[in-house]
Amino acid sequence: LEFAGREARVRPFGPCVRSCVVHPDVATHCLPRHGEAPRKFPEMTKISPKADCDSLTLVRMACLTIVAIATVLSGCGSKEAAGPSQVVANVNGEEITELQVSQALERQEGLKPDQIEVVSRKVVAALVQQEVVLRKARELKIDREQRVVQNVEALKREAVSRAYLERIAEGAAQPSPKEIQAYFDANPILFKQRRIYTFQEVSTQIAEAQKSNMESQISALKSPVELDAFLKSKQIPARSERTTAAAENLPLPLLQRIAVLKPGQGLILPANGGLRIVLLLSAQESPVTEEQARPAIAAYLMNQNKRRAVDLELVSLRTATKVEYFGKYADLAASAVSAGPASGPAASTSVQR
Repeated sequence: LEFAGREARVRPFGPCVRSCVVHPDVATHCLPRHGEAPRKFPEMTKISPKADCDSLTLVRMACLTIVAIATVLSGCGSKEAAGPSQVVANVNGEEITELQVSQALERQEGLKPDQIEVVSRKVVAALVQQEVVLRKARELKIDREQRVVQNVEALKREAVSRAYLERIAEGAAQPSPKEIQAYFDANPILFKQRRIYTFQEVSTQIAEAQKSNMESQISALKSPVELDAFLKSKQIPARSERTTAAAENLPLPLLQRIAVLKPGQGLILPANGGLRIVLLLSAQESPVTEEQARPAIAAYLMNQNKRRAVDLELVSLRTATKVEYFGKYADLAASAVSAGPASGPAASTSVQR
Protein backbone atom coordinates (compact mmCIF):
# COMPACT_ATOMS: atom_id res chain seq x y z
CA LEU A 1 0.00 0.00 0.00
CA GLU A 2 1.48 3.35 -1.03
CA PHE A 3 0.35 6.80 0.09
CA ALA A 4 1.00 10.04 -1.74
CA GLY A 5 -0.99 12.98 -0.43
CA ARG A 6 -4.68 11.88 -0.52
CA GLU A 7 -4.12 9.15 -3.09
CA ALA A 8 -3.77 5.51 -2.16
CA ARG A 9 -2.70 2.65 -4.39
CA VAL A 10 -3.23 -0.93 -3.29
CA ARG A 11 -1.07 -3.67 -4.72
CA PRO A 12 -2.49 -7.22 -4.80
CA PHE A 13 -1.66 -9.31 -1.76
CA GLY A 14 0.49 -12.36 -2.41
CA PRO A 15 1.83 -14.97 -0.01
CA CYS A 16 3.69 -12.18 1.72
CA VAL A 17 3.82 -8.41 1.83
CA ARG A 18 6.92 -7.12 0.09
CA SER A 19 6.92 -3.67 1.63
CA CYS A 20 4.61 -0.98 2.91
CA VAL A 21 5.60 2.67 2.75
CA VAL A 22 3.73 5.08 4.98
CA HIS A 23 4.01 8.83 4.39
CA PRO A 24 4.58 10.68 7.70
CA ASP A 25 2.05 13.38 6.65
CA VAL A 26 -0.68 10.78 6.41
CA ALA A 27 0.12 8.37 9.24
CA THR A 28 2.41 9.01 12.22
CA HIS A 29 2.26 5.42 13.46
CA CYS A 30 3.74 2.48 11.62
CA LEU A 31 3.04 -1.18 12.19
CA PRO A 32 5.73 -2.86 14.37
CA ARG A 33 8.46 -5.06 13.10
CA HIS A 34 8.46 -8.58 14.44
CA GLY A 35 9.23 -8.44 18.13
CA GLU A 36 9.07 -4.65 18.35
CA ALA A 37 6.61 -2.37 20.07
CA PRO A 38 4.62 0.21 18.13
CA ARG A 39 6.57 3.42 17.63
CA LYS A 40 6.31 6.76 15.81
CA PHE A 41 8.39 7.48 12.75
CA PRO A 42 9.16 11.01 11.62
CA GLU A 43 10.59 9.75 8.35
CA MET A 44 9.68 7.24 5.61
CA THR A 45 9.72 3.72 7.08
CA LYS A 46 9.57 0.23 5.56
CA ILE A 47 8.07 -2.84 7.16
CA SER A 48 10.25 -5.88 6.90
CA PRO A 49 9.03 -8.68 4.60
CA LYS A 50 9.85 -11.11 7.38
CA ALA A 51 6.98 -9.92 9.56
CA ASP A 52 5.06 -12.73 11.18
CA CYS A 53 1.46 -13.74 10.47
CA ASP A 54 0.06 -11.30 13.06
CA SER A 55 1.84 -8.43 11.38
CA LEU A 56 0.58 -9.54 7.97
CA THR A 57 -2.96 -9.61 9.30
CA LEU A 58 -2.58 -6.11 10.67
CA VAL A 59 -1.20 -4.90 7.34
CA ARG A 60 -4.18 -6.34 5.51
CA MET A 61 -6.58 -4.72 7.98
CA ALA A 62 -4.82 -1.38 7.62
CA CYS A 63 -4.96 -1.55 3.85
CA LEU A 64 -8.64 -2.43 3.80
CA THR A 65 -9.39 0.38 6.23
CA ILE A 66 -7.57 2.94 4.09
CA VAL A 67 -9.32 1.72 0.94
CA ALA A 68 -12.66 2.07 2.70
CA ILE A 69 -11.79 5.59 3.82
CA ALA A 70 -10.68 6.52 0.29
CA THR A 71 -13.96 5.19 -1.07
CA VAL A 72 -15.96 7.26 1.39
CA LEU A 73 -13.92 10.39 0.62
CA SER A 74 -14.40 9.92 -3.12
CA GLY A 75 -18.16 9.97 -2.58
CA CYS A 76 -18.27 13.07 -0.37
CA GLY A 77 -20.88 15.58 -1.42
CA SER A 78 -22.91 13.03 -3.42
CA LYS A 79 -25.57 10.73 -2.07
CA GLU A 80 -25.44 8.47 -5.10
CA ALA A 81 -23.15 8.00 -8.05
CA ALA A 82 -24.05 10.00 -11.11
CA GLY A 83 -23.28 9.30 -14.73
CA PRO A 84 -24.28 6.95 -17.52
CA SER A 85 -23.50 3.81 -15.49
CA GLN A 86 -25.82 4.75 -12.63
CA VAL A 87 -28.38 1.98 -12.08
CA VAL A 88 -31.99 3.19 -12.15
CA ALA A 89 -33.71 -0.21 -11.88
CA ASN A 90 -32.90 -3.87 -11.44
CA VAL A 91 -35.00 -6.65 -12.98
CA ASN A 92 -34.06 -10.05 -11.56
CA GLY A 93 -30.40 -9.05 -11.50
CA GLU A 94 -30.43 -7.31 -14.90
CA GLU A 95 -29.48 -3.66 -14.46
CA ILE A 96 -31.12 -0.76 -16.31
CA THR A 97 -28.82 2.26 -16.37
CA GLU A 98 -29.07 6.00 -16.81
CA LEU A 99 -27.35 5.57 -20.19
CA GLN A 100 -30.28 3.52 -21.50
CA VAL A 101 -32.70 6.20 -20.32
CA SER A 102 -30.64 8.94 -21.99
CA GLN A 103 -30.52 7.01 -25.26
CA ALA A 104 -34.29 6.58 -25.19
CA LEU A 105 -34.78 10.31 -24.53
CA GLU A 106 -32.56 11.17 -27.50
CA ARG A 107 -35.01 9.31 -29.74
CA GLN A 108 -37.90 11.47 -28.49
CA GLU A 109 -38.34 14.19 -31.12
CA GLY A 110 -39.40 17.65 -29.99
CA LEU A 111 -38.89 16.92 -26.30
CA LYS A 112 -38.92 20.14 -24.24
CA PRO A 113 -36.74 20.65 -21.13
CA ASP A 114 -39.74 20.83 -18.82
CA GLN A 115 -40.95 17.45 -20.12
CA ILE A 116 -37.74 15.52 -19.48
CA GLU A 117 -38.54 14.54 -15.87
CA VAL A 118 -42.01 13.18 -16.68
CA VAL A 119 -40.88 11.42 -19.86
CA SER A 120 -37.84 9.94 -18.06
CA ARG A 121 -40.10 8.20 -15.55
CA LYS A 122 -42.21 6.79 -18.38
CA VAL A 123 -39.06 5.62 -20.16
CA VAL A 124 -37.81 3.80 -17.05
CA ALA A 125 -41.18 2.08 -16.65
CA ALA A 126 -41.13 1.08 -20.32
CA LEU A 127 -37.57 -0.28 -20.06
CA VAL A 128 -38.53 -2.35 -17.03
CA GLN A 129 -41.55 -3.74 -18.86
CA GLN A 130 -39.38 -4.47 -21.89
CA GLU A 131 -36.84 -6.34 -19.75
CA VAL A 132 -39.58 -8.41 -18.11
CA VAL A 133 -40.91 -9.47 -21.52
CA LEU A 134 -37.40 -9.97 -22.91
CA ARG A 135 -36.45 -12.40 -20.14
CA LYS A 136 -39.49 -14.55 -20.87
CA ALA A 137 -38.85 -14.41 -24.61
CA ARG A 138 -35.29 -15.60 -24.06
CA GLU A 139 -36.50 -18.44 -21.87
CA LEU A 140 -38.64 -19.58 -24.80
CA LYS A 141 -35.66 -19.05 -27.16
CA ILE A 142 -37.71 -16.67 -29.31
CA ASP A 143 -34.57 -14.59 -29.87
CA ARG A 144 -33.19 -17.53 -31.88
CA GLU A 145 -36.12 -17.85 -34.27
CA GLN A 146 -35.18 -17.14 -37.88
CA ARG A 147 -37.75 -14.37 -38.32
CA VAL A 148 -36.51 -12.55 -35.22
CA VAL A 149 -32.86 -12.95 -36.17
CA GLN A 150 -33.59 -11.51 -39.61
CA ASN A 151 -35.43 -8.53 -38.12
CA VAL A 152 -32.57 -7.84 -35.71
CA GLU A 153 -30.06 -8.00 -38.55
CA ALA A 154 -32.17 -5.59 -40.65
CA LEU A 155 -32.35 -3.13 -37.77
CA LYS A 156 -28.61 -3.45 -37.25
CA ARG A 157 -27.91 -2.72 -40.94
CA GLU A 158 -30.13 0.35 -40.80
CA ALA A 159 -28.57 1.64 -37.58
CA VAL A 160 -25.00 1.17 -38.80
CA SER A 161 -25.61 2.78 -42.21
CA ARG A 162 -27.45 5.70 -40.61
CA ALA A 163 -24.60 6.18 -38.12
CA TYR A 164 -22.15 6.41 -41.02
CA LEU A 165 -24.25 9.02 -42.84
CA GLU A 166 -24.62 10.99 -39.60
CA ARG A 167 -20.84 11.00 -39.25
CA ILE A 168 -20.53 12.36 -42.80
CA ALA A 169 -23.17 14.99 -42.05
CA GLU A 170 -21.39 16.12 -38.90
CA GLY A 171 -18.31 16.84 -40.99
CA ALA A 172 -20.12 19.42 -43.11
CA ALA A 173 -18.75 22.97 -43.15
CA GLN A 174 -20.30 25.67 -40.99
CA PRO A 175 -22.01 28.50 -42.97
CA SER A 176 -19.95 31.67 -43.20
CA PRO A 177 -21.21 35.11 -42.03
CA LYS A 178 -21.41 36.18 -45.70
CA GLU A 179 -23.65 33.21 -46.55
CA ILE A 180 -25.93 34.03 -43.63
CA GLN A 181 -26.20 37.67 -44.69
CA ALA A 182 -26.83 36.71 -48.33
CA TYR A 183 -29.73 34.44 -47.30
CA PHE A 184 -31.16 37.18 -45.10
CA ASP A 185 -31.06 39.73 -47.95
CA ALA A 186 -32.47 37.28 -50.51
CA ASN A 187 -35.60 36.46 -48.45
CA PRO A 188 -37.18 39.71 -47.20
CA ILE A 189 -40.63 38.11 -46.78
CA LEU A 190 -39.11 35.90 -44.09
CA PHE A 191 -37.22 38.66 -42.27
CA LYS A 192 -37.36 42.36 -43.19
CA GLN A 193 -40.95 42.10 -44.42
CA ARG A 194 -42.03 39.27 -42.12
CA ARG A 195 -45.74 39.19 -41.27
CA ILE A 196 -48.17 37.30 -39.09
CA TYR A 197 -51.06 36.14 -41.29
CA THR A 198 -54.64 35.35 -40.29
CA PHE A 199 -56.68 33.23 -42.68
CA GLN A 200 -60.13 31.81 -43.09
CA GLU A 201 -59.55 28.35 -44.51
CA VAL A 202 -62.35 26.39 -46.14
CA SER A 203 -62.01 22.78 -47.23
CA THR A 204 -64.59 21.50 -49.73
CA GLN A 205 -65.46 18.22 -51.39
CA ILE A 206 -65.81 18.83 -55.13
CA ALA A 207 -65.64 16.38 -58.00
CA GLU A 208 -62.74 16.72 -60.41
CA ALA A 209 -65.06 17.61 -63.31
CA GLN A 210 -66.44 20.61 -61.38
CA LYS A 211 -63.14 22.02 -60.11
CA SER A 212 -62.25 24.33 -63.00
CA ASN A 213 -65.73 25.87 -63.15
CA MET A 214 -65.97 26.28 -59.38
CA GLU A 215 -62.55 27.90 -59.14
CA SER A 216 -63.53 30.73 -61.49
CA GLN A 217 -66.70 31.44 -59.50
CA ILE A 218 -65.03 31.25 -56.08
CA SER A 219 -62.19 33.55 -57.16
CA ALA A 220 -64.73 36.36 -57.69
CA LEU A 221 -65.87 36.23 -54.04
CA LYS A 222 -64.48 38.87 -51.65
CA SER A 223 -65.35 37.80 -48.12
CA PRO A 224 -65.94 34.72 -45.96
CA VAL A 225 -69.62 35.61 -45.80
CA GLU A 226 -69.95 35.57 -49.59
CA LEU A 227 -68.01 32.32 -49.76
CA ASP A 228 -70.21 30.66 -47.17
CA ALA A 229 -73.38 31.78 -48.94
CA PHE A 230 -72.07 30.55 -52.28
CA LEU A 231 -71.19 27.10 -50.98
CA LYS A 232 -74.58 26.75 -49.29
CA SER A 233 -76.38 27.74 -52.51
CA LYS A 234 -74.51 25.05 -54.39
CA GLN A 235 -75.04 22.55 -51.56
CA ILE A 236 -71.32 21.91 -51.38
CA PRO A 237 -70.19 20.40 -48.04
CA ALA A 238 -67.41 22.42 -46.47
CA ARG A 239 -65.42 22.75 -43.26
CA SER A 240 -64.27 26.21 -42.21
CA GLU A 241 -61.72 27.33 -39.60
CA ARG A 242 -59.71 30.44 -38.76
CA THR A 243 -55.94 30.03 -38.51
CA THR A 244 -52.91 32.22 -37.76
CA ALA A 245 -49.41 31.55 -39.04
CA ALA A 246 -46.11 33.41 -39.09
CA ALA A 247 -44.26 33.68 -42.40
CA GLU A 248 -41.62 31.09 -41.45
CA ASN A 249 -44.32 28.51 -40.69
CA LEU A 250 -45.65 28.54 -44.26
CA PRO A 251 -44.12 26.60 -47.17
CA LEU A 252 -41.96 29.07 -49.08
CA PRO A 253 -43.77 28.61 -52.46
CA LEU A 254 -47.11 29.28 -50.75
CA LEU A 255 -45.70 32.22 -48.78
CA GLN A 256 -44.48 33.85 -51.97
CA ARG A 257 -48.06 33.82 -53.30
CA ILE A 258 -49.65 34.95 -50.05
CA ALA A 259 -47.19 37.82 -49.52
CA VAL A 260 -48.65 39.76 -52.48
CA LEU A 261 -52.29 39.38 -51.37
CA LYS A 262 -54.34 42.09 -49.72
CA PRO A 263 -56.88 41.41 -46.96
CA GLY A 264 -60.03 40.05 -48.57
CA GLN A 265 -58.13 38.25 -51.32
CA GLY A 266 -57.43 34.55 -51.33
CA LEU A 267 -56.06 31.49 -53.04
CA ILE A 268 -57.68 28.33 -54.29
CA LEU A 269 -55.47 25.32 -53.76
CA PRO A 270 -56.01 21.74 -54.90
CA ALA A 271 -56.67 19.20 -52.18
CA ASN A 272 -57.44 15.51 -52.08
CA GLY A 273 -61.03 15.08 -53.19
CA GLY A 274 -61.76 18.79 -53.40
CA LEU A 275 -60.44 22.32 -52.98
CA ARG A 276 -58.79 24.27 -50.19
CA ILE A 277 -59.80 27.92 -50.17
CA VAL A 278 -57.56 30.31 -48.25
CA LEU A 279 -58.87 33.83 -47.62
CA LEU A 280 -56.49 36.39 -46.14
CA LEU A 281 -58.16 38.29 -43.29
CA SER A 282 -55.18 40.29 -42.00
CA ALA A 283 -51.41 40.61 -42.25
CA GLN A 284 -49.60 42.13 -39.27
CA GLU A 285 -46.10 43.46 -39.83
CA SER A 286 -43.54 41.69 -37.61
CA PRO A 287 -40.04 42.23 -39.05
CA VAL A 288 -36.96 40.40 -37.80
CA THR A 289 -33.44 41.85 -37.74
CA GLU A 290 -30.43 40.02 -39.11
CA GLU A 291 -29.08 39.55 -35.59
CA GLN A 292 -32.34 37.92 -34.48
CA ALA A 293 -32.53 35.73 -37.57
CA ARG A 294 -28.87 34.68 -37.65
CA PRO A 295 -29.21 31.52 -35.45
CA ALA A 296 -32.17 30.21 -37.49
CA ILE A 297 -30.48 31.00 -40.81
CA ALA A 298 -27.24 29.36 -39.65
CA ALA A 299 -29.16 26.23 -38.64
CA TYR A 300 -30.98 26.11 -41.97
CA LEU A 301 -27.81 26.60 -44.04
CA MET A 302 -25.97 24.05 -41.89
CA ASN A 303 -28.80 21.63 -42.57
CA GLN A 304 -28.37 22.22 -46.30
CA ASN A 305 -24.62 21.67 -46.04
CA LYS A 306 -25.18 18.39 -44.21
CA ARG A 307 -27.63 17.20 -46.83
CA ARG A 308 -25.23 18.19 -49.60
CA ALA A 309 -22.33 16.39 -47.91
CA VAL A 310 -24.39 13.21 -47.56
CA ASP A 311 -25.59 13.40 -51.18
CA LEU A 312 -22.02 13.78 -52.43
CA GLU A 313 -20.87 10.85 -50.31
CA LEU A 314 -23.69 8.66 -51.62
CA VAL A 315 -22.77 9.54 -55.20
CA SER A 316 -19.13 8.71 -54.47
CA LEU A 317 -20.02 5.38 -52.87
CA ARG A 318 -22.36 4.40 -55.70
CA THR A 319 -19.76 5.32 -58.30
CA ALA A 320 -17.18 3.09 -56.63
CA THR A 321 -19.61 0.18 -56.15
CA LYS A 322 -20.79 -2.35 -58.71
CA VAL A 323 -24.57 -2.80 -58.41
CA GLU A 324 -26.63 -5.27 -60.48
CA TYR A 325 -30.41 -5.71 -60.57
CA PHE A 326 -32.18 -8.87 -61.69
CA GLY A 327 -35.60 -10.09 -62.69
CA LYS A 328 -38.46 -7.65 -62.34
CA TYR A 329 -36.09 -5.17 -60.67
CA ALA A 330 -33.76 -4.91 -63.67
CA ASP A 331 -35.26 -1.56 -64.71
CA LEU A 332 -34.04 -0.04 -61.44
CA ALA A 333 -30.55 0.17 -62.91
CA ALA A 334 -31.61 3.02 -65.21
CA SER A 335 -33.82 4.80 -62.67
CA ALA A 336 -31.13 4.64 -59.97
CA VAL A 337 -28.75 6.62 -62.19
CA SER A 338 -31.29 9.36 -63.01
CA ALA A 339 -32.96 9.62 -59.59
CA GLY A 340 -29.86 10.68 -57.65
CA PRO A 341 -29.15 9.99 -53.99
CA ALA A 342 -31.73 10.23 -51.26
CA SER A 343 -31.32 12.91 -48.67
CA GLY A 344 -29.36 11.94 -45.59
CA PRO A 345 -30.03 12.74 -41.94
CA ALA A 346 -30.78 16.42 -41.44
CA ALA A 347 -32.62 18.34 -38.73
CA SER A 348 -35.72 20.39 -39.54
CA THR A 349 -35.47 24.14 -39.38
CA SER A 350 -37.83 26.93 -38.57
CA VAL A 351 -36.48 29.26 -41.28
CA GLN A 352 -38.77 27.77 -43.91
CA ARG A 353 -40.85 24.68 -44.46
